[in-house]
Amino acid sequence: MDIKRIVMAGGVLATAGAIGFVMQNGESAKARYAGASIPDISGTASEPLQVTDITLTSAVADTVAAQTSRSELQEQSIAEAAIGAPEQETIAPEIEMAALGDPIALEVVEPEFAPPVSLCSIEMTAEASAAAMVDLSLSAACYPNERVTFHHNGMMFTEATDETGNLNLSVPALSENAVFIVSFANGEGALANTKVPSLEFYDRMVVQSKASSGLHINAFEFGAAYRDEGHVNANSGRTMADAAKGHGGFITSLGDGVQGEALVAEVYTFPIETAQKQGDVHVSVDAEVTTANCGLRIEAQTLEVRRASAMKVQDVTLPIPACDAVGDFLVLQNLIQDLKVARN
Repeated sequence: MDIKRIVMAGGVLATAGAIGFVMQNGESAKARYAGASIPDISGTASEPLQVTDITLTSAVADTVAAQTSRSELQEQSIAEAAIGAPEQETIAPEIEMAALGDPIALEVVEPEFAPPVSLCSIEMTAEASAAAMVDLSLSAACYPNERVTFHHNGMMFTEATDETGNLNLSVPALSENAVFIVSFANGEGALANTKVPSLEFYDRMVVQSKASSGLHINAFEFGAAYRDEGHVNANSGRTMADAAKGHGGFITSLGDGVQGEALVAEVYTFPIETAQKQGDVHVSVDAEVTTANCGLRIEAQTLEVRRASAMKVQDVTLPIPACDAVGDFLVLQNLIQDLKVARN
């Protein structure tokens, strides 16, 4: 088949993006995140960090031993009924016979309530590593082979634990104070954070969507053409070691596309402060026409972080050609701003 590469102007397809760390709440964002709970982990000054359904807590009811008269017990029962108190199991009072003339004391023993027990102990750790990456380690023994969603500064992707409930990932940080949230389908989850001061030495560009969208990042470093050595994509073999040494950028693929309706992301990292060459780096987003997306309108987002500064977010709506174009590619130009690399 003669594969066509149809170049399109990204500015025509991208809606106006919000500047900052907060995920947009427009129609395209709602379409992409339908059914997912999106915590606001932006860290902006106007909204405090709020995390729900993450930390498991337990409450222990106080056990009260009270001595009271029969009339006082009746008055208490009437008062509880008046305010709709929940029904509780009644315990017959223990009555001890006293000598004639002694007062009769009723000892009421209320039941003890055991604290609720969590069904699973979920733990996640985060540790900063080279090239402003973060090593995440998730341990959830009672969630083997389970779908799980990660959230980090507006980026979301779907993964799965292994047969022991464990998962280890290396994720590009998008903020120096990097907060990561993981959530299972039932709402249980965990949170971990770490400092990534080296982020200021790198620029990062993200494209995220559902796995069926077929979107990918391509970077053309210092005038490289398609399939040249300086053409960087998910299959080019570049690693974070190349970026840490200033040799060039690399792409990280996040998300398990095997999971149904999985969220995926590709992140291009470039060592803007330590690059050994100078010139321009052109970044584009490609959409391959497949049987899974042909004839559909897909939703996506791009995120850009330059030298650990404020994040730029854009929603993208892209109509895919009909299924007779399967195998062709749409190339979205100018969707992500090119990098200008100067020798330091």
